[in-house]
Amino acid sequence: MVARVQLTERDKNFIELVLGEGWRRPGADYWTVTRLALARSLQLSTPPDPEAFPVLPVQDQGIQLHPAQLIGETKPGEEDYSDVYRALISAYEGVNLFADDSAFHAALQRHVRRGLATLAAEWTPGTDFNRYLLQDMFAEGPESDELANELGEQVTRVMAEMGVDGRLVGTAQGPRLSRFTFQLALLDDLSRLKRGEDKLAFGLGLGDRAATVSSASVERQVWVDIPRPTNQCRTVDWNDVKGSLRSDQAKEMILPICLGTDVLGGAMLIDLAEAPHLFLGGTTGSGKSMTLHAILLSLLAGRQVPDLLLIDPKAVEFAGYKGLKNLLAGGVVTSAVDALGALNGLVDEMQRRQEAFAELEVRDLVEAQAAGSNLRRIVAVVDELGDLFMQSDDIEIPLIRLAQKARSAGIHLVLATQRPEAATFPGMLRSNVPSRVALTVQKGSESRIILDEGGAEHLLGRGDMLIRFSGRPIVRAHGPRILASDISGALE
Repeated sequence: MVARVQLTERDKNFIELVLGEGWRRPGADYWTVTRLALARSLQLSTPPDPEAFPVLPVQDQGIQLHPAQLIGETKPGEEDYSDVYRALISAYEGVNLFADDSAFHAALQRHVRRGLATLAAEWTPGTDFNRYLLQDMFAEGPESDELANELGEQVTRVMAEMGVDGRLVGTAQGPRLSRFTFQLALLDDLSRLKRGEDKLAFGLGLGDRAATVSSASVERQVWVDIPRPTNQCRTVDWNDVKGSLRSDQAKEMILPICLGTDVLGGAMLIDLAEAPHLFLGGTTGSGKSMTLHAILLSLLAGRQVPDLLLIDPKAVEFAGYKGLKNLLAGGVVTSAVDALGALNGLVDEMQRRQEAFAELEVRDLVEAQAAGSNLRRIVAVVDELGDLFMQSDDIEIPLIRLAQKARSAGIHLVLATQRPEAATFPGMLRSNVPSRVALTVQKGSESRIILDEGGAEHLLGRGDMLIRFSGRPIVRAHGPRILASDISGALE
């Protein structure tokens, strides 16, 4: 009797997630995913760790696949590919699996399970699984692997010239960056490496592209992120990431926002309700406008669609949203006078809500909704904050009051500017807006206005960003490309 390939309940759940959310084919055969998992495992450079993927006995939990489904074993004639896989895995692991059926089926199980774990780490649930296959799994052939290996060796040599003893232990590629994981010999090597980021970039010939060093989640390990040339980067479209708004992570959020992907291509989600306000800054070409659109499209796709106040002094960026039924102030606000009136109106609404909460004996909107209130959240999105301040100094007053007190009332601010400076993000407002997004800026001083530290002046543009969310450590992300059809599709 041919041994079956046993998979865990977790493996089964992931396969069903791919079939349901990735392919929109719930109920399709499990082997369609497990064959891809087997192929993905064989792409990796080392065999599966037996401790991480031990051979499982056949059991009631999880699922069992007959090798006939997986590799055609025992099928007639050319439908049986088992000898091909025996040869592949024998060469891969350096053992003769033709002489031992049990060893072959054990290796087969380990590879399938590792492949499923790898797919789960690389693919964003809710996004198009076929696009992942084309752009990630099948795109990284020997040539890209060879380039990454060469760059990793080069980074190791430059670090040695800087007096840093580091051993390369991992390589990963995201949409725009290559990430190298190094094990450091000495604790002092971390500070030496961080201080030498400019030397590292110079030694690698990166030009105006900066190398970035950060602490990894493992003892004595660091991540070295190296930006790739533009022709080796992968564009992330809104269609690639919007499915993450239906993920389990998003379901735990009140106002989930997808800002794009992290440096390795995973979805970058934040909860605006937790933020509770957001400030964005970035120069022309930084991707600030695309980031604002990503925020708006995320809000429109959420389970709790808020009322929106859109303020656009240039009367350009938000024109496509003028037909929304949940717009406050009668449409997109374009003048400073109307903006001041609308923001003062939000202050009044905040006060009304707080009085209503007192009568209900609740503390905030969440408790009020649980008590039966039908009040909706409100998000005010202001583009070109600097232009508004130039036209009216009074704009600052309602913004500060809202930033200080509007969270409990379910009112949130998203403020954006091309000119991040003290005049456009004054101290009182800054101290009450803890969540910030810095896109590419021209000077380190502008980065410090947004993030309270430098770094944004070295970003790559076109959506490359640094995010400081509600006092947490800064993380890097890449914003998606958003087309006019994405906006019109969200309004239908």
